Amino acid sequence: MTAPAILRANNPCALRPLARGRWKGQRGTIRTLGGLYCAFTQPVWGVRAGLRNLDTYRRHHGLASPAQIIARWAPAADNNPETAYAKFIARRTGTPLHAPIPLDYDHTRRLIAAIIRFETGADAIGPDTIAQAMAIMAQEEESRGRDPTPYLADAAPLKPLARSKEIALGGGAATIGIGGAIATAPEIIATARDTVAAARDATNGLTLSTTLADQACIASFALLTLFGLAIIANRLTARFRALR
Repeated sequence: MTAPAILRANNPCALRPLARGRWKGQRGTIRTLGGLYCAFTQPVWGVRAGLRNLDTYRRHHGLASPAQIIARWAPAADNNPETAYAKFIARRTGTPLHAPIPLDYDHTRRLIAAIIRFETGADAIGPDTIAQAMAIMAQEEESRGRDPTPYLADAAPLKPLARSKEIALGGGAATIGIGGAIATAPEIIATARDTVAAARDATNGLTLSTTLADQACIASFALLTLFGLAIIANRLTARFRALR
């Protein structure tokens, strides 16, 4: 099989004919040196069929890692470079070879794009066509009463927080929390001491240890510092969850 043959057939994922029935958008088959392959009316239907095949792998066969997917998609028994293919998918999706590929828009898009790249030797299908195929999948999943979010662009994972407004705001708040505490500590101490002095005068010389004022200042400073650290911890936790 040569890449131009499957591309002319609008089959960039190199799908074989189904045992029964046809893929949606399939217009027939083509025969190549590598055997029989599907032919589609438009590239978007070839990409959609690839996505539907991956959905079947995960839903019905429990295949989710690069190694598991490629072992069925392009097994070594059929003279395919199974190991090299699986490692390529792992690199392109940013997933360990034997770990499940996250079921979200970004990873699903990377997965199908990586398959197309390996099968054709080029980025033969543009991002707009892939996005259109993903939208078709989302509509189909929703019509079947299933979760469409893995195929919805607006359901993509959060960007790394280092690049988002959230971490900018969080980092700023944390800076204000800690930095403000440090900057205002002298005023806090002075205010507390003035309060103690006023109280002593009001009670006609009743002795009140200035150590108490210092302890109050330290407690206030510690609370403000802990507040800032709590904000930082919260943002780091959010970042960890977003990157998983």
